[in-house]
Amino acid sequence: MNLVPHLVAGAVLGFFLPLSAQEPPPPLRTLDLPRWVQEDVINFFNDPSTIQFSGETRIPSSRVIVGNVGSLGGPFTLAGEVQGDLVVVNGDLIFESGGTVRGNVLVVGGRVLGEELGKIGGNLRVYQEPLRYVRRGARIAPAEPRRGSGDPLSRDLPWGEARITVTAGQNYNRVEGLPVMFGPSVRTAGPNPLRLNLFAIWRTETGLELDAEDFGWYLKAEQSVGRRDRLRFGATHFSTVQPIEDWDVSNLEASLATFLLHRDLRDYFEREGWSAFVRFRLPYTPLEIQGEFFREWHAFAPVRGPWSLTKNNDPWREQPLVAEGSLKYLEGTVRLDSRNHPRDPTHGWYLSARLQRGVGGSLAVPPHASSPDPDAPPLPAVPYEADFLAGFADLRRYNRVGPGSSLNVRLLLAGALTDAPLPPQRQHALGGEGSLPAYPLFRADCGARQAVRGIDLRREGLLVRHPAFQGYGCDRVVLFQAEFRSRLRVDWGWGGGEGGWEEEPDWLPRVEMSPDWVAFFDLGRGYTVDGRGDSATLVDVGAGLLLGDLGLYYAIPLTRDERGRRPGRFFLRLDRRF
Repeated sequence: MNLVPHLVAGAVLGFFLPLSAQEPPPPLRTLDLPRWVQEDVINFFNDPSTIQFSGETRIPSSRVIVGNVGSLGGPFTLAGEVQGDLVVVNGDLIFESGGTVRGNVLVVGGRVLGEELGKIGGNLRVYQEPLRYVRRGARIAPAEPRRGSGDPLSRDLPWGEARITVTAGQNYNRVEGLPVMFGPSVRTAGPNPLRLNLFAIWRTETGLELDAEDFGWYLKAEQSVGRRDRLRFGATHFSTVQPIEDWDVSNLEASLATFLLHRDLRDYFEREGWSAFVRFRLPYTPLEIQGEFFREWHAFAPVRGPWSLTKNNDPWREQPLVAEGSLKYLEGTVRLDSRNHPRDPTHGWYLSARLQRGVGGSLAVPPHASSPDPDAPPLPAVPYEADFLAGFADLRRYNRVGPGSSLNVRLLLAGALTDAPLPPQRQHALGGEGSLPAYPLFRADCGARQAVRGIDLRREGLLVRHPAFQGYGCDRVVLFQAEFRSRLRVDWGWGGGEGGWEEEPDWLPRVEMSPDWVAFFDLGRGYTVDGRGDSATLVDVGAGLLLGDLGLYYAIPLTRDERGRRPGRFFLRLDRRF
């Protein structure tokens, strides 16, 4: 086996993988502060009815302000009452005893201190990214991008900005190794910019002797129209290896599991085609609506031999058979995100709902053998209806129940909305860290992985039989998750002065460690529409300790396995469960 491409993949993995995301590469400038929040803050301050303060400000307990209040700079200290909304930009909000805001509170580029001393009648949202703005008389406006940043791969031009991007695409996996994406990104100037991403994808598992078929691509053009970038339309053209599902496991987690543990957390299929879309965000709301048309060609993605740090000589898990051929479909998406923080929310709603409708094409699982045995006779192709109707809804509620504590719940429904079975690449399976962590990967698969088949593919002029599961999972799934999170207050210190351990000398450092802890509950079940058999209802409970982004968890299944046992599982996460 040629180790050179794998060493290159490991180097790229270490340097570029933290830049990757669940979606294709981000635009030229990625901020923690959502664009819609920036727009709403600027509109809030430019509203003539907003009462403005600048710099360090304190509202005494005897003062009541009637109306909406905006503060630029800070800190903004509140002991009195604001009978309206409060927005604090690039400064801290400090509550003193009795401080009250009757409406909503938004803090951008700062913190909230003393929240337990005050009272908030509406929602509280906090974003760490500061707002970049310029004053234009009595109004404020978004700051123009800084020029001359010194980035040798980025050029600011009179008509906009251009950059050469090199990043990891998706995740290190058993099909392509590490996909390395590289190419130019362009964004024009003006209030309605044109964005272009033109990326080639090098699949490192194919080695250094490169052919055109060893490369994929992802091309995207997006144009803004109307006021404040609220309406966008565009198109994509792509040839990628696509995960069937990711189940809230980040690309970094999936890559490390594959690279370090020889454990790929996802299954994949080859996807090539184009799409055209339009996206609209409702003014002054976190609601976004998108409609998109796709024309694609799908194919089975065989397992290859990427290098892993452990168990490198063990075989990789088989891939599922998929329905190959052409597919045309429409997809409508609605997203609502009112959470107070995008990565670590404690309050708010999150909804992601998607409806897919097939409108043409020809899909069928290709002829395959009943077993991987080279002498096993082939079975006929299995056709699937291309006019399927499928839905996906992920609804989450984050509830702050006290200082440093929150109770969060999630309900996920996904699958076929008719009695027609879904193609394997549109099916769903539960089990593993992202859904039911006490159970093995894909435990709730409705029997799709009980039998291993053989599919013949031509590689380098030879016909090679690859083992494959007969399907991916269930036509429908339901998943419910609940968790209680709170701050574990631990105070470490040293003493030894004249007053004994109750007094500490000034020269000793003070060490404080206050991690979070979590207790959780999960319930899930899979269903079929063609009589293949539903999965069992799976339930688990567990607890974890959260040290920043690192989570250490232990989960116990409440459903016994085939031997009547309930073995617990310890696992690590580098992101929130949901």
